Amino acid sequence: MSRAYRIRVKENISQDLAASDEVCSDLEILEILPGDVMADLLAGELKGRGFEEKDGKLIRDKDGVTVAVDPKSGEVGVKAVKTDRVELESEAEGWGYDDVGPKESAIKKSLAESAKADLAKRAKRQQDRLQAEATEALEGEMADVRKELNDAVNAVTREALKRKAAQLGRIKEMTEDAEAGSLTIKVEV
Repeated sequence: MSRAYRIRVKENISQDLAASDEVCSDLEILEILPGDVMADLLAGELKGRGFEEKDGKLIRDKDGVTVAVDPKSGEVGVKAVKTDRVELESEAEGWGYDDVGPKESAIKKSLAESAKADLAKRAKRQQDRLQAEATEALEGEMADVRKELNDAVNAVTREALKRKAAQLGRIKEMTEDAEAGSLTIKVEV
């Protein structure tokens, strides 16, 4: 007579998860002055706004979101990175009617595969959650970054126009309306 035996298998994983989302674009900078001068003006403006120079790019990290600007080409990359460590455990249970032998090992193997599949599904859900958080962080920062970079480009354009006007002749009059975003320069040539 056979007796039923409960077979229980536990599997666990400990895994580091990482998720990121990134947006790339270009700044629209008018080439009022030579390209290297415009790049220097942009670099100076961004450094004044908290960016640090690293490998020819201007970088700023804030709350897991990194903004990288290449002042020479005007390329902008905004990247959000989220990381998490998960420790998951799964248990599978089954019945066997032979407490030793090939059937027991086959049942244990099947239960272990089932537990591992459960762990993989749960780890995937955690990865998806982390990816959603990275995308949300990126979207949350994009409006602020876009406004800040537009303000920086406008400041660089104003400064370049002032320098160009000074090169053309003597500046007679200059009026600037920051709210309207207008700059009027009268030059005597």
